[in-house]
Amino acid sequence: MIRLAQQTQVLKGKPPNQFVPHPRKNSLTHPMKFNGTIAMEHHEPSYAIPYTPSSFNNAALGTYQVAQTNHFVPHFGGNIGPNHNNHLAQSNGNSNSNNHHHNNRNHHNNNNNNNNNNNNNNNNHNNRNHHQNNHNHGKYNNSNQGNSISPDSPWFHKVCAFEDCVSQTLYMSQTPRRQNMKHHSEHPNSNANPLFWDSIGRAMGLYHDLLTTPELNSDRVSKLVHLLHNGLRANRNQLTRMNKKPDYDSQSFHKEMTNYLCKSLREISEDVLNGKVELNEYGAMHLITAFKELLLFEEAVDIWKAAINGQNAYTSNIFLNPRVVGVILPILYDNGVSYPEIQALYEKSSSMINYFHPNLSVGMIRASLSASENDMALKLFQKLCQESTEMKYGYLIETHLSFIGECKDLNVAQTFFDKALNDEMPYKIDLQVSYVKSFLRNIWSQTRDFNHIYQIWYKSSLHYGRNVNHGISSSLNDTFFDIFFENYAVDKMQGFQTLQNVIQTYNNIKHIDEPFFNIILAKCTVWHDRSILEYIDKSYEAYHIPKTIVAYRILLKSMGSVDDASNAEILQRWMDLICKSDEIGQRFIANADWAALRDATVTWTQNDRDSKKGNMNSAQISRTPTPSPSLTPMDTPTSEHFFNNAQNQMDFYSHPALQAATASGAFDEFASDSASSSMPLDGRMVLYLKIVKRYSPYCRDSRQLARLTTGTAVKYSVLQEVLNQFQALIVNDIPIPQLHNLKPTCV
Repeated sequence: MIRLAQQTQVLKGKPPNQFVPHPRKNSLTHPMKFNGTIAMEHHEPSYAIPYTPSSFNNAALGTYQVAQTNHFVPHFGGNIGPNHNNHLAQSNGNSNSNNHHHNNRNHHNNNNNNNNNNNNNNNNHNNRNHHQNNHNHGKYNNSNQGNSISPDSPWFHKVCAFEDCVSQTLYMSQTPRRQNMKHHSEHPNSNANPLFWDSIGRAMGLYHDLLTTPELNSDRVSKLVHLLHNGLRANRNQLTRMNKKPDYDSQSFHKEMTNYLCKSLREISEDVLNGKVELNEYGAMHLITAFKELLLFEEAVDIWKAAINGQNAYTSNIFLNPRVVGVILPILYDNGVSYPEIQALYEKSSSMINYFHPNLSVGMIRASLSASENDMALKLFQKLCQESTEMKYGYLIETHLSFIGECKDLNVAQTFFDKALNDEMPYKIDLQVSYVKSFLRNIWSQTRDFNHIYQIWYKSSLHYGRNVNHGISSSLNDTFFDIFFENYAVDKMQGFQTLQNVIQTYNNIKHIDEPFFNIILAKCTVWHDRSILEYIDKSYEAYHIPKTIVAYRILLKSMGSVDDASNAEILQRWMDLICKSDEIGQRFIANADWAALRDATVTWTQNDRDSKKGNMNSAQISRTPTPSPSLTPMDTPTSEHFFNNAQNQMDFYSHPALQAATASGAFDEFASDSASSSMPLDGRMVLYLKIVKRYSPYCRDSRQLARLTTGTAVKYSVLQEVLNQFQALIVNDIPIPQLHNLKPTCV
């Protein structure tokens, strides 16, 4: 089962440019690929049942009630085709499993002819793919001839090591097979096994060693891609279960692993496009899905287009396989491909098989929902219900969620949402928070009905319960309070009263945690009210919630929304933050701490200056933008490059020549020129420079100090005007508390 629409972003910003340099196009590239005989024979679907809420309930869901009366005991193995006889013993599938997956229909409808039907389908399947060296007999099959290796081969030991490393680790990282879809099951936490991540590194090393050998066939490469994809899922799964986000000032394990997995997937993609290795349809499916889950949508499209338009006919066919096309269809539509072209591709891909493929159907349903072709989506869902047994409930669950989060018809989305909450379906729906958030945004953008928003948030919070992971509840609350503060942005009195009621209500649903107040604290700055900030600050103690360093950062940052905040207040918030940083064992002042100080001082001054000067852009820069708890108001692609340059260890402001120029006073002249015609220097700017100078020994290194001065001045003209005064500032009035872990490392 593919999880197509998980929207959790793991990378801190988008990774570097794609290595497949295809320009973005609004149509599919190769006319022969998509406008051939098969595509031209496409017929527009006839919609026998026009949508109404009643027809939806009676037709789609009602039909399913009939279809599910006879079924197998369900077994799910991630993306591996289920084998109801021996699903645990064969970690990589077998030659019958894939065919079993699409032949259950025959068994279901006519038990007496099951064997004959299966054999016919097997023969058809093998005839279509005879050129693939038996790659499609099963998902991955070590016992067939294509995967066997002679002990006399010079690569025998490395191939065996690769098989042991990939196959065993892949099996351990798969989603557990479920005995009853009416019960939840957790994705395995691969982080609990340190050998899992070590195996991924060893597998990539063996991949490099075997790259030029014939033993590295499509099955083996596909298993490696599957393993890398499972690594992404395991990493994301671990993040959603953390009480707080990892500190991205350090090279956290999660960030490093995500970057490594992304780099490895790109490397294999490039090798596939260059003809060095091949994938089977499962590997191609996992490859495209992995890039989708990394939110690298354009890169996924580029890879897919390059594959189907390339010179390798085998690779082109593989990437037109229904398993792969089912993943790429909604991505193509979102990236500019027209709906008629999507329909033509759907018809072409489905003509490659002689059965109804659920993967392809799910992709077409999602593309249809994006195109507001709801009748087509409902028609396909009805057919999917008719074709499904418990073995294929995963596809129904995924489609059900898509109707909640991606259908623009709010009546349809509401119907699917209610049925999921009321447990009215024969399958158990894990209500993924990303779909609920999308539903909330769709409601708000179409109706501006906050009462409807509140009801969905309230019901969802009740559904998740008291023991939900912090990552899930925080994600839902983040979207809810985005809408809340947008709704009450100009009605502070009514908004604050409603906010107090929301806090009480939420506390009755589950114990309030720190992220809940962090989100409110970060977003209530839209009201520019010190008393409300202090109320939230005191609420941590009132609800017996110890504040982490994240709360201290937000409290300092929020001073940038209070126009009459004094320097003494800001300095005290800074001191509180430094003490907390020292308490938790930090060795230097992190970028996030400096960013909070910058927003309380420099950003406020710049916005105030722009407003007073009547800048033409001032209407769009009213105040510091409402931040997210994990981002600063100035987190733009440019600033992310300065502060989160994980892959390139050198950036513009860390260049030795620039640091030398700054130290020599090269910026004095332009700063003096600007200052000569500037407005009087604001006290917050003086405070910022004094704190930076006083605490500069506690910077991580000289590059960080350069970012705080010359680097920040590039974005803020108010800092450019006074930067020449930095060296002359007397900072004895800025205290440094007694510190135990923070050490002066930058002299």
